Order: sequence, then structure tokens, then C-alpha cells
Amino acid sequence: MSIDSPTSDKDGVDRVGALLAGELRAAGASVTVIPHQAAGDVVRAAFGPESGSGHERPALVLGHLDTVWPRGEAARRPFRVEGVWAAGPGVFDMKVGLVLCLLLARAVQERVLRPRRPVVCLFSADEETGSPASRRPIETEARAAAYVLGLEPCNPDGGAKTERKGVGRLVVEVTGVPAHSGIDPDKGVNAIEELAAQVLAVKLLEDRATGTTLQTGLIGGGVAKNVVAPKARAEVDVRVPTPGEWTRVETAVLNLRSRNPRARLAVEALLTHPPMVRTPAIAVLYEQARLVARQVGFALGEGSTGGGSDGSYCAALGVPVLDGLGVEGEGAHAESERARLDRIAPRAALLAGILERVESVEAVGPGRSARQ
Repeated sequence: MSIDSPTSDKDGVDRVGALLAGELRAAGASVTVIPHQAAGDVVRAAFGPESGSGHERPALVLGHLDTVWPRGEAARRPFRVEGVWAAGPGVFDMKVGLVLCLLLARAVQERVLRPRRPVVCLFSADEETGSPASRRPIETEARAAAYVLGLEPCNPDGGAKTERKGVGRLVVEVTGVPAHSGIDPDKGVNAIEELAAQVLAVKLLEDRATGTTLQTGLIGGGVAKNVVAPKARAEVDVRVPTPGEWTRVETAVLNLRSRNPRARLAVEALLTHPPMVRTPAIAVLYEQARLVARQVGFALGEGSTGGGSDGSYCAALGVPVLDGLGVEGEGAHAESERARLDRIAPRAALLAGILERVESVEAVGPGRSARQ
């Protein structure tokens, strides 16, 4: 079934959630729908060993129900299968990840998968816009979890994601003084010209060697060609590898001063996704996943990415996160989006193997090994 589920369409996202919830219940999972008025509902599914079995802290598996595509896209580009590829809006990011969770639940129901810990699958409804409504239940589940597995698309080489940059947003607004451009230009203060100077100053905070990037993505201002611009505004995307880098950028931006003393400057800085730093515990989790992948029959690499995800919120709480465990594909957020059908089984086997193998992800010293 093709269902449009852009983040802004609560009805569409909830239809996807209801369909998935029904399939998970049929697979024996205990399903709870967490309602939200301003966004799609969050779906929580639990299966595996029951509470009280000696492994109270579950493994948390993260996915999301929403996509970036507008209503009508599913009718324009309906789901289709072309050889080993499945194509359609949102199929790679990340409807195929939802399929992986369903396969895990069915495997537990059929007793071919015996996870060491209870498994909780949580599906947010607004991940593509930073999960403002879903963040609280995500963090609640993460605090209770032993570790987290994220089903976002894998790296281009199929590798997992052990690092993610933090994502921030800067807003710079300038208030000037309007005046006639030809008759009284000196009586005015041009907000656009002041903003241009501020944008260049902000750009100087970029540090490519460290991995910090700043891109001005939106800019606007003025009222007419022959009026000294009274207002101007810019939004800047920030990507940082560490919390310290965000602190550096934020501090500098909040201390900006106007070049023209008659111009008024207002600056906002918000870290929407904290960085996911490769901690020793994440390294242990990755190493165990790598061994499972080798047993399944493929090599699992690792890498970093500049994009944020719900896993970033979990990592910021100190919970080990291994992300990018979704099925191989290409074209996320593009019309060329597609996923490899022939890689669903190996990736599901990888997840199952991790759930069966991993008991502890505590970092260990030389000469010792993690419990498995």
C-alpha cells in the first residue's frame, strides 16, 4: 500500500503507524500508540524476554514513520519493484527499516530468534524535522535501555554509523532604518548590508580541519528596490563534530556586534541534534556487530555522517548507539530513492545476531573482552 506520510501530514503518518502497529500485533508484539496532537503518533512495540527474566534493560531499536515527500507523491511515483530494487517515496529512508523491525518480531514469534534482552522498537513520527514531538518518548526509552540500534540508512559502503555530527541552526536578524534610496539614503540604515557583513563574520567560524561547517541556507530582507532596507534575516545551518565545537560557535555568534552602530542585531542559536561521539562503549558495540556481520557473510564497516538522527539524542544521554543499520540503497530524499531487496535478509540477520549476541557493551581494558 502506498501511503503519503510527510511529517506535516498527521493523518498520513498515523495511517502508516496504524498499519505497522497491526502487523506487529499480529507478530505477537505488545504495541502501544503514544498519541500527540500536533504531530503523528509514536508507535512502541515490545517483544522478546519478558520483564523479570534477569535482563531488565532492553535493547532499543529506533525507526521513524515520516518521510520528506509531500502528499500526492505516492500516487505520482507509486511503489514498484525493478529487479533487486524497490523504489518509491520514502522506501530507503526509511520504510524498509520498518520492515526489518517487523521481521524481527516475526522471528521471535516463530522462535527462530531468541534475544538476550527484551526488545523495544520505537517509531517516531517527526524525525525528518528533528523529532520535536517525539524526542521525549525517545529519551525516556533510551534512559531505560542497555544500548540502541538505529535503522537509518547505512553508509554508501554498507557500513554502520558510529559518529554523527551535531546539527545546529543560527538565525541572524537585523533591524535598520528605512529611508528613500535616492533622496535620503544617509538617513537610513540598510539592514541587508549589515546582514551581509554578519553572514561573512559567521562564515569565518567554520573549521573544515575539525569538521565544523556553516552554510547560509536562507536569506531575505527589504521592502522595495528604492527603499533603504529596514529588515533582513538569515538562517545558517551548522554541523559540529563535538559538543565543544558547538559551544565555540554558539559563544562567538551570541557575541556578534553590529558594524553600523545604528543597526540593531538579534541572534538565535539552537543545537537541534547533539553530536553522536564515538565513545569506547560505541566502539565495543560496533565490534560485536562487525563479528556478527562476518558470520552472516559480509563485512560491516563503520563511518561518520554529517546528518543527525534520533540516535543522536540517545547518545547524548550516554547510551551506546550503533546507527545506520538499515538496508543498503541510494537516493535518500531524492526522486532516485531506492532500496536493495536482496539485502533485506542479510541486514535482518545482522540485527537478529546482535540481539542474540550482545549482553554488555561496557568498554574494557587491554587483555579483557566484552561479555557476549
